[in-house]
Amino acid sequence: MKKTCIVYGNCQIQPLRQYLISSTIFNRTYEMINIPPVYLCNRETGLDDYYLKKLYNCDLFIYQKVSPAYSYYLSDEYIISKLPKSCILISFSNTYFNGYHPQYVHGKIDPYGDKNIIRFLNEGKSKKEIISILSDDNFYSFHDVVTNFHITLDELKRREAELDVTLDDYIEQNYRDIHLFYTINHPNYRISRYLAIKILTKLGMPTQEISQMVIPSELSRYMQPIYPSVIKHLNINFVRQEERYYTFDRHFTSFNPPILTFQECLSSYIDLLISTGELQG
Repeated sequence: MKKTCIVYGNCQIQPLRQYLISSTIFNRTYEMINIPPVYLCNRETGLDDYYLKKLYNCDLFIYQKVSPAYSYYLSDEYIISKLPKSCILISFSNTYFNGYHPQYVHGKIDPYGDKNIIRFLNEGKSKKEIISILSDDNFYSFHDVVTNFHITLDELKRREAELDVTLDDYIEQNYRDIHLFYTINHPNYRISRYLAIKILTKLGMPTQEISQMVIPSELSRYMQPIYPSVIKHLNINFVRQEERYYTFDRHFTSFNPPILTFQECLSSYIDLLISTGELQG
C-alpha cells in the first residue's frame, strides 16, 4: 500500500508535484494528494473539511512557509499541528526573486505593475516618450541594478535560513544564463526541477530520471519584461532587447499567448493603464 504525500504552498506547488510524480520510485512509494494552493483557499476558514481530513494520515508533507498574518488557518504552523507525529516534514523555498525587475510594484490594475511607467504617465509623458526613456540601456545605473540584485538575494537567503530545501545557490550560479523567473514569483521549470531533485535526494531516492526532464509550466504564460539596463548591468545572456521573447497573458487564460519585444510589452501595459482610466499610485 502506498504512503501519502501532500505538497502545500502557493502557485508554485503544481510544477513541483509534476516533477516528483515523474519519478518512478517516488510514484511507487507515494500517492500524491492534491490540496489546493493557499491562494485558492478561504483565508477566514482555511482548508475545506475534505482536505483537512487528508492531513490526518499524511506520511510526507512538503511545504512552503505560510504566515499566520496571511491566514491563521492556512499557516504552515496550524496545518502541521494537524499532521501525525510520524509524518516526514520537508520545507522548501518560497521562490521569490526581484533581481530582474527593479521596476516592480504591486498594482491595483495589474499585480505585476511598473512603477516607472505609472510615474511617467502621472507626469503626463506620452507612450512614445516613456518607451524611449525605459529602452535606454543606462536608465538604471550599474549601482542601482547590482544593489537591487543583492538585496533580493540576501532577502531570499534570510527567508531560507531555516528551510530544508533552498535555492539561493542555484540562482547565484545561473541567473545570467537562464531566465529563472518569468515574474517575481513565477519560476522557470528548471527551478521546480531543481527543488524536486533536492527533495528526492533528502528522501534517499535517485534523481537521474528527472535530471533532464522538461515539464512546461503555465507560469510561463506571462513574463515581466526585463529592462535593457538590467540586461546590460547584470550581464544577462539569455535575451536581447530586440527579440520577441516575452509572453503576454496576464490572466493566464491562453495556451498560445502573444510573444512580444520589450517595447511591445511596455506598449501593451501602457494601453492597459490608460484604458482603465485609473492609474495606480
